[in-house]
Amino acid sequence: MLIFDELKKNDPQLRLVAVVLASGLAVLLAGLWWVQIVSAREYESHLETQSYRTVRIPAVRGKILDRNGRVLAENHPQYNLGLYLDDLRKQFDAAYGQSLARMRTVQEQRIAAEEKKLGHPLTKVERRQFALTPEQREQLHEQARFRVASDVVRQVSERLGQPLQLNAAVFDRHYEARRALPYPLLTNLDNTQIARFEEQYTGTLGLNLDLQPVRIYPFGKTAGHLLGYLQRDDSSKQGEDAYFNYYLPDYRGMVGIEAGCDAELRGRAGTEAVLVNNLGYRQSVNILNPSEPGQNVVLTLDMDIEEAATQSLERQQGADVRAAVVVMDVRTGDVLAMVSSPSVDPDYAANDPAYLADPKLRPQINRATQENYAPGSIFKPIVGLAALEAGLDPNAIVDNPGYVYVGRRHITDLAPPGQYNLRRAIIFSSNTYFITVGLRAGIENLVRMAEKFHFGERTGLPTRQETPGIFPTSKQVSSTDWHDGDSANICIGQGEMAVTPMQMAVAYAAIANGGTILWPRLVERIEPQGPASGEAVINYPTAVVRDHLGVDARHLKILRDAMLAETQEGTGQAAQVAGLQICGKTGTAQVMNSRNQEIDRTTWFASFAPYENPRYAVVVMMEGRTFWGATCAAIAHDIYGEIVKKANPGAPKNLARAN
Repeated sequence: MLIFDELKKNDPQLRLVAVVLASGLAVLLAGLWWVQIVSAREYESHLETQSYRTVRIPAVRGKILDRNGRVLAENHPQYNLGLYLDDLRKQFDAAYGQSLARMRTVQEQRIAAEEKKLGHPLTKVERRQFALTPEQREQLHEQARFRVASDVVRQVSERLGQPLQLNAAVFDRHYEARRALPYPLLTNLDNTQIARFEEQYTGTLGLNLDLQPVRIYPFGKTAGHLLGYLQRDDSSKQGEDAYFNYYLPDYRGMVGIEAGCDAELRGRAGTEAVLVNNLGYRQSVNILNPSEPGQNVVLTLDMDIEEAATQSLERQQGADVRAAVVVMDVRTGDVLAMVSSPSVDPDYAANDPAYLADPKLRPQINRATQENYAPGSIFKPIVGLAALEAGLDPNAIVDNPGYVYVGRRHITDLAPPGQYNLRRAIIFSSNTYFITVGLRAGIENLVRMAEKFHFGERTGLPTRQETPGIFPTSKQVSSTDWHDGDSANICIGQGEMAVTPMQMAVAYAAIANGGTILWPRLVERIEPQGPASGEAVINYPTAVVRDHLGVDARHLKILRDAMLAETQEGTGQAAQVAGLQICGKTGTAQVMNSRNQEIDRTTWFASFAPYENPRYAVVVMMEGRTFWGATCAAIAHDIYGEIVKKANPGAPKNLARAN
């Protein structure tokens, strides 16, 4: 009341002071209203941003299965032992307090010694030189934390019977950057270690067992190149949040099916929110977005046939043989087997960089689809088909004196001297015959036929392991730089051309099925991991036509008859299986260096069966000077034997070769 009485007096100065005070109070009230009411949500949001840390939770990767549902790649539960640092805060503080007390005792002793030396008490300014700096205090904190954590690790080591050692630098980095997450002490505990931990853990050490899925490949090296391998990659995929504070271990496919179908297999990562205090320690955990598991990929592969091919190679030629095998359904284009040797173990490829660098294994290179090879004599049936289409009489005779001259170039013929028609030339693989009829047909016709087979082009497999090969174009063969000697090389499957075993399987499938070039199919369908998920199954179409040869059906029959005779009378006899008529062609191609010297050989056996109603194409390729086409045919025998056994479960396990 006294204030208002004073204001009633006619005093301008006093009134001015009152107005100023009232205005200031009004401003303060308005500001408080703005902060507490209008901007409350904004400040609350900022508080949450500062208090929460987001964690990327990887999804469970989908399985890879063969056409019969056998698991080729799946996830295995792995138990890891982690140390939660927030559970050790009291121990950290106690250890720091003890260290600080010891340090202060040392300081007091140093101060006393200095005062004794000077003969008078130190001033405040003089005592400051003995005070702990912020850097020294932080160092004490680090040492205390490491000492406590090391003591825990020692106890764990004793209880589990597992030698463990804490790395100071790694531990400090984890504390500074990821203290809200557990520090990994031991990964992939076995059953004995898990039992010991559960039995002896008292709950006072800040330890916990965390479950993490890891990729395993039940068949080991079998189909390893085709399946591919994984490498660590925590980055977000399309449609996921781009930024996280922390990333739990995640992986992506590098090559093979793991890479080609990575988007489907990987699933969608989730988000976990960790509430932390001002020191960065975890307070609580909330799931913001649950992870969505990846889908299963079902392949057209038949593991019985794949294993038969792999085991035959290892049994007959050893595990280190450089080879490839492709088995394909000639009616649908389904790839039933794809072998690349030496085999690669996807588990080692994912975890051991030295394994990846092995030049002999070359795990990134799938020899069935990613390496270029001269086809040699297995290309001769295609030359013969081009010649037939150009008017060749299959019964016309070509004299073979044991060699042929193209210009002044002498080309040796390993076939016995004599007279050859198309059938006999296929059986004995006469260079003289195919060079003669090929040059008569014209290189342009050979190129056009090769274009119908799509040599020099990729076959479209989703493995990211494919080369298009090499084949001359019409423009190249019509240039002045192209000579008859170059054409002669093409006629015998050498020179300026290269193919993959997969391309030859597609070509022989077309000869077998009546002239239809099919896109090979490796993925049959994509399906959800859980049938109750409600996700639709994605089926990939079968028997997708890429092209038609457009050749006379009679010419294809002439060719098939000659190739049947090759396996019955020629070097392909090693492929014979009782009760199955096989059409095939063996081949050997030289590998030359820059000085035109032979440094290696590539041997082949390309085939299809049964003769009456073809169903399967089998192509076997080996690198190495010690092999020949009959060696590859022997591998094909085992593969066809497995095919017959699957078609007739009651048949004997080991099918003898027919005489």
